[in-house]
Amino acid sequence: MEERNVIGVYHLTKKYGDQYALKDVNLQVGNGEFVFLVGPSGAGKSTLLRLIYMDEFPTDGQVVAGSFVSTTVDRKKIPYLRRKIGVIFQDFKLLEDRDVFENVAIAMRVTGEKSYEIKKLVIHILTQVGLYHKRNDLPRKLSGGEQQRVAIARAIVNRPAILLADEPTGNLDPDVTEEILRLLFRINSGGTAVLMATHNLSLVENFGQRIVHLKDGIIHEDRLTGLGGNPSDKLSEYRWNRKRLDKQETTGELR
Repeated sequence: MEERNVIGVYHLTKKYGDQYALKDVNLQVGNGEFVFLVGPSGAGKSTLLRLIYMDEFPTDGQVVAGSFVSTTVDRKKIPYLRRKIGVIFQDFKLLEDRDVFENVAIAMRVTGEKSYEIKKLVIHILTQVGLYHKRNDLPRKLSGGEQQRVAIARAIVNRPAILLADEPTGNLDPDVTEEILRLLFRINSGGTAVLMATHNLSLVENFGQRIVHLKDGIIHEDRLTGLGGNPSDKLSEYRWNRKRLDKQETTGELR
């Protein structure tokens, strides 16, 4: 895999009035890398993601996402950037009046893809995320985990080089959280760089991935959590340990 950065954030500052959301942030994400962006609510995680996909722009500093540079980008070309970056939101942002197939297909329709290509790829992606059998259902008929998988399918259907995930497991129970993480790891194994924001440090501590800790708009720590290995294997360990602790708490065996 080519060694290069697909995301570059340089001396980034973002202010809203007199309040700093981010202060002199520097961050690079390599091609095919998986990075957890952790920190409490209000730390600046969502702001940083919005700046990366250029929904907002820095007060000072620079963002580079693929070949797009925040200080020189033609605002009319930002929709082309969005074709290179997939974004997953905590609240899904699905179209309630359209079925699962159309919620995913819309990401391709706006790029002008031909109908037969849309059908072929959407079916493939829905199969990949385990939702082909739900393709004709409206979002209100889906569980939270299923809605999040639709959101992931929509984010990856254009085969982006970068996937940004903003608290994608924040509203989900532990079993569904594990399912979503497993899916994100699988997407990453195909070569897509993933930057996932979460407030849950204990969730991501043991997967051997890079963790960037953001607090009060400042990066306080940037580290690897272990020696690597297969994240799916570590997810299985995480499940076993979680269920063991749950059982101990239920039976009173935990000391």
